[in-house]
Amino acid sequence: MTEHPQVKSQLQSMQAAGLDVLIAQQAFWPTPSLSMERVQTQLPDPAYAGAQQVVTFRLQQALWTGGRLTAQSNKAQANQEIENARLAEIQQALALKTLQAWVEVVNSQRYQIVLHKSKETQSQLLSKIERRAEQGMSSHSEVQFSKLRLLQVAQEVTNAQQQEALAWIHLKQWIPEAQRASLSFEPQHSITTANTVANLAAGLAKIDLKQWESLSIARSPTLFRLNGISQFQLAEIQEKRASFQPEVYLRAEHQRGNYAYAQLPPVNRVFVGLTASTGAGISLSHQLAALENKRNGTQQDMAAAQRTVIESVQTDYVNANARQSKVTALHFNLDSAQELQAAWERQFINGKKTWIDVMNAARETTQAELAVIENDMSLLQSYWRLQIQADGVLRWYTP
Repeated sequence: MTEHPQVKSQLQSMQAAGLDVLIAQQAFWPTPSLSMERVQTQLPDPAYAGAQQVVTFRLQQALWTGGRLTAQSNKAQANQEIENARLAEIQQALALKTLQAWVEVVNSQRYQIVLHKSKETQSQLLSKIERRAEQGMSSHSEVQFSKLRLLQVAQEVTNAQQQEALAWIHLKQWIPEAQRASLSFEPQHSITTANTVANLAAGLAKIDLKQWESLSIARSPTLFRLNGISQFQLAEIQEKRASFQPEVYLRAEHQRGNYAYAQLPPVNRVFVGLTASTGAGISLSHQLAALENKRNGTQQDMAAAQRTVIESVQTDYVNANARQSKVTALHFNLDSAQELQAAWERQFINGKKTWIDVMNAARETTQAELAVIENDMSLLQSYWRLQIQADGVLRWYTP
């Protein structure tokens, strides 16, 4: 996920944050400056009776800032952590969206496999009832009912194909290089997915809910970002508090030329100075209070974000376990539906079941197969969502 525009944009922001750290560190070093002025007067001016050009080279070093420079360095480092966390946050969001799109693709493909088989079954049943109607053994209404069911299944196949096309559009938004695979109406893909479900179910049983929660909280990029914001605001508070203390500096100057006196040799000077400011009026204390309120608000945002992470983990964990517990029952229901479908066809021939019973049995078999698919894909999605949140994007075993 390094080629997505959002990721590339964030990488640029991270590089800028890294440069800000270097800038803040260089503030501890002396600051050189150079000034050159040339004066031209129309009338004799006693204030500028000396040289017309003055060049001054200065080198100033802060001796005491009350912690301002350290706070500025901490701000830059905290901002760098924020940008790193934002990258992880973007990658996690992209991974979750990619997972959702992938589930939609596979789900629609497996639906098509089942519906294609159902269409073949409905076609065979229509052929049977048409032959019986030609022989006078079945009514025309039963033939019409079979045609209606076949049309319904054909429409469901079309809907599944449209859903797959939309799912591929969504998937290509996150992974442009994804290629649409040709759909094969073979059961092997379903078997592979079923084996994957069994393997993930075994992995799910190894970690309890508290472990999922603690791992997800420890690796949450949102919490990392909010913690970075809190550290940034703390550095801002320290910087503002430093303003209550005077700053002491040392400055060395080398001057060539003097406006007042001509032909003076270069002059070297050393200054020790002190600056202090309380801001406009007494606004400095109000600024400090505002910063402290903002940081308190960020602490509450962190608590709310932690609750959101726990809620998401609990939801996926409960859903995954619920889906896992239904696997055996759904497969048993599918086997039973297939046996009933075959039994109902035999009993119809013997006159013990109606043609509607046969058609309903075929439809129930299809619904049972679709229920297995929906349960499997929901289990896969919930488990992989847990893995993305707990293990991070880079360690996520992609589908």
